[in-house]
Amino acid sequence: MLILGVNDGHDAGAALVEDGRVIAAIQEERLLNIKNYSGAPKLSIQRVFKISGKNPSELDAIAIVSLNRAYAPLKEQPLSITLFEKLSPILHSHTFSKLYVKVLHKFRRLKHLQKIFKELKIDDKEVTFVEHHLAHASCAFYQRPWNDETLIFTLDGAGDGLSATISIGRDFNIERIASSTYYDSPGNILYSEITAYLGMKRWEHEYKVMGLAPYGRPEYCIDKIKRIIKINPKKPLEFQNISGACNTQIQKKLKKWLAGERFDNIAAATQYYFEELVSTWVKNAIKNTGISKIVCAGGSFLNVKANKIIREMETVDEAFFYPAADDGGTPVGAALFTYYSLCKRDGIKPKRLEIRDLYYGEEFNNEYIERTLKEKGIHAEYVDDIEGEIGELLAKGKIIARFAGRGEWGPRALGNRSILADPRDIRIVKRLNSAIKMRDFWMPFAPSILEERMNDYLVDAKPARYMIEAFDTKEKAQKEMPACLHPHDDTARPQTVNDWNPRFKRIIEEFETITGVGGILNTSFNIHGKPIAGTPELAFHTFENSKLDGVVLGNYLIMRDKV
Repeated sequence: MLILGVNDGHDAGAALVEDGRVIAAIQEERLLNIKNYSGAPKLSIQRVFKISGKNPSELDAIAIVSLNRAYAPLKEQPLSITLFEKLSPILHSHTFSKLYVKVLHKFRRLKHLQKIFKELKIDDKEVTFVEHHLAHASCAFYQRPWNDETLIFTLDGAGDGLSATISIGRDFNIERIASSTYYDSPGNILYSEITAYLGMKRWEHEYKVMGLAPYGRPEYCIDKIKRIIKINPKKPLEFQNISGACNTQIQKKLKKWLAGERFDNIAAATQYYFEELVSTWVKNAIKNTGISKIVCAGGSFLNVKANKIIREMETVDEAFFYPAADDGGTPVGAALFTYYSLCKRDGIKPKRLEIRDLYYGEEFNNEYIERTLKEKGIHAEYVDDIEGEIGELLAKGKIIARFAGRGEWGPRALGNRSILADPRDIRIVKRLNSAIKMRDFWMPFAPSILEERMNDYLVDAKPARYMIEAFDTKEKAQKEMPACLHPHDDTARPQTVNDWNPRFKRIIEEFETITGVGGILNTSFNIHGKPIAGTPELAFHTFENSKLDGVVLGNYLIMRDKV
């Protein structure tokens, strides 16, 4: 059974699922070079068929994410959303949220998608809509690394009138037991609005607040932050907005409450309280259900420091955080949920596959790359052992971007669309920040570590293959890879590299042979404010507009001093 998953809202993209297995997935932003693109993902829909080699005629159904599109905040916010924000302090019950979603679903914008479906001759296929948080839940639950009964948590800004859900997953069934409304969103009312208060972009720069937090002292303004939201004392599986305002409407109150407070202390208090809120919420659900294996999805679970707190909780036996936790991952969840629903309806025995690597995107062969380079008149050297060459260049202090193999799914570059550097040299951070990434000075980079060496570098190490969790580090890591640890608290957001990507692993092994260090610095192949490069053309454009020492496209090496 072949299912197409489509998200035409914030972080638009598409995915193909065949018999419970993700065979292709890509985000529109990578193809248009517009970060967090919102709208009908025409190129992504076309591309997943090309990537998978499937003909659109083979499709069984189309799964569309969300009953109502998740709009990009402020940029395309319709009158209905603005009106809802203003009415929410008065009408914020579950009943109101359900009614609001039900009414607006009847007016859901579909003409752009319908045009794409017609062009591909799939407009006659069965179409289903998968509620926003159910799509998130399905991403994590159906690909969990165990078969046992599971607690499913979703948490994000908002979608389809909700900001958080708790469900119990058994076999192929998801039963929701609690939810928090759009109004009661710790993701929006707390984290995103503090992000905006600090002069950064909502729904995009929250990670900067997390990175800034270790520099501050939460105790200076934690009591003021606690005036925004709390766990509902009467319903301990729900959050409760106590600010009296919804989303952007809270800015006037924040200016009054936080006037005179230092920016770093505000970030610290926000992160500290967010961790406290979410861990208490998880603990309450485990106590309520007796289930201690958990899976998590939704944009708020991109907060790797909060994930660390959850993973380390005594009441949590196993925790799995879906790597593409934000809305960009939802096409996979919608397609998976629809697959299992149709199997149940049609009496088909379903298959379930645990998550493995996330290389679902497009691969460009050397012939395509060679032709592209010739058309642009670019001099490049073909290198048979290109991975070994990269390892040597990194050991010499060069900063090299790698565009090879299939593209990664989700917000993290896992070696195939990455900028790589020597983790030993702390001076390289300044080069990366000022000349290439053009990002805020306080933000840390991340290490890719050989999985067999993870116990040398990480405290309470476990396989962490997706850069979705933070770890404390050992003294060896602090000595050998200071450039890819948080400079204030020495935590790391690692990718442990195994044989899922043998070519990327080969780079680290060559670097280790030369230096004795079993990891390298890995950051996404993009300039700040732009998405990860999705095509060879965009990869070279990024190279031209940065001060990278070199770029690798497939087996072709381009060094700046030879261009």
